[in-house]
Amino acid sequence: MKHLISALLLIFCGSLMSGTIYVNNVKGSDKNPGTRQAPVASIWRALNLVQKSGVIDVANTGKSYQTPYYGPFGRQMNVLKGGTAEKPLEIRGNGAVITGLSVIPAAKWSKTSDKNILSLPFWPMSNKYKGAKTNYWPDTSAQIWWVDGKAAPNCKNKETLLKTPGGFWWNKAEKKVLFHLPENKKLADLKIELPANSGFYIIAPYVIIRDFYCIFSWNDGFDTAGLGYDGIYRNCIALNNCGQGFSCHGTGSTLYEDCAAIGCNSSGSCDVDQSYSRYIRCIFYKNTYEAGIYSRNNSQHYYGSCIIAGNIPFEQLWSYDNSSMHFYNCLIEGTPGRDVLAFSGNAGTVSFRNCTITGGKSLFSLKNGGHSSAAFQNCIIGGTEKALFTAPKGTAGQLHLVNNVFFDIKSLVYDGKNITEKEFPHWVRSRKNDHSLLLAKKPEGILRINKRITGAHLPADIIKRFEKLKKLRANAAGIYFEK
Repeated sequence: MKHLISALLLIFCGSLMSGTIYVNNVKGSDKNPGTRQAPVASIWRALNLVQKSGVIDVANTGKSYQTPYYGPFGRQMNVLKGGTAEKPLEIRGNGAVITGLSVIPAAKWSKTSDKNILSLPFWPMSNKYKGAKTNYWPDTSAQIWWVDGKAAPNCKNKETLLKTPGGFWWNKAEKKVLFHLPENKKLADLKIELPANSGFYIIAPYVIIRDFYCIFSWNDGFDTAGLGYDGIYRNCIALNNCGQGFSCHGTGSTLYEDCAAIGCNSSGSCDVDQSYSRYIRCIFYKNTYEAGIYSRNNSQHYYGSCIIAGNIPFEQLWSYDNSSMHFYNCLIEGTPGRDVLAFSGNAGTVSFRNCTITGGKSLFSLKNGGHSSAAFQNCIIGGTEKALFTAPKGTAGQLHLVNNVFFDIKSLVYDGKNITEKEFPHWVRSRKNDHSLLLAKKPEGILRINKRITGAHLPADIIKRFEKLKKLRANAAGIYFEK
């Protein structure tokens, strides 16, 4: 027995000395010390064991990392131990999948007055949608109800639920989800999985998290707040979350590199409250019920070589309440019926340099822009359904348009009047040496104005990655790529 104890102590001390905690949800156990030979099973356990400036190495076993059900308000993976500038704490995902789905114990369901209809508290972090008038989980968003590993019907009202054995209805008004238990089935015999837990939340300085997928998060996928300054997320992909893909707030600062937010039921990113974030080579696609990316409350953000497209039903970009957003070499595609950019309050500064911005109802409107300012330099802009943008009288000085290419422009509106195509080139020359062009169709290939390259020129690998991620899907078992 003494020899066994000594051996275990040597293994445990070796783990601490190496600074690396190993995680494997197939071979591991949370009773293990976290060594390579004896890994822990959960990321939660590793976060408790890791030391400052240590490493957590998560095995990609092909099985999603799943957390038990703790209640209706979710549990997130708080990173409370950080590192130093010289040696950050590292969490290596190796392509592992974190799922917010939890198996709901039979005892957590409550009976209702309707036969075979069971109730469970359910209030996911879908900020904008929770305030919508509709009283069901949106069918334009991700499938989130799973029974025995299979997608279950999403009902829009009680009447439909009563006719749909095995179906679910989110009674949003009462903050609960209802399930129609099929006849001759016992609740204990079914594996019911719903979003109940969340992804990472950096709350310590100098943390690097890389190579993870986060699916079906009850809240967001990859967040930072407070003391979480100088954090980095690399190649982290948020898919079908109930909240945002990414969020930085509470004076936190984060760098997101080669990350993607796809099909989340809120914005791709929501950065607020004096935070600072940078997004490099990131993709925001098909997120719903907020803008593609969103900033507010004195926060500052930079986007370089990003793709922001297909987010519905609102604008691609929101700049609210003294926030500032700066874009370089980005591709931004608006959606029908909505402006590309929305301002609210004293929104601060929004600037675009070497970007390509197309589609949408119009580019933006300053009618509620307060003291907002917008700058566009060396950009390709156009293809809007109506006026290019709307600017009330007295706001012309808040717009800076230099060396741009405008195409397929019907008009712009200034002081309530349409400025025609004939007048347009003169209006946009807001600086003496501006050489903006007005074209009938969207240009192809590389354009130069005044010897400067105009528009976004994204590397081929980013475009290729975007096309691949469009086919990324998730189910109760994990992720797959649709053929």
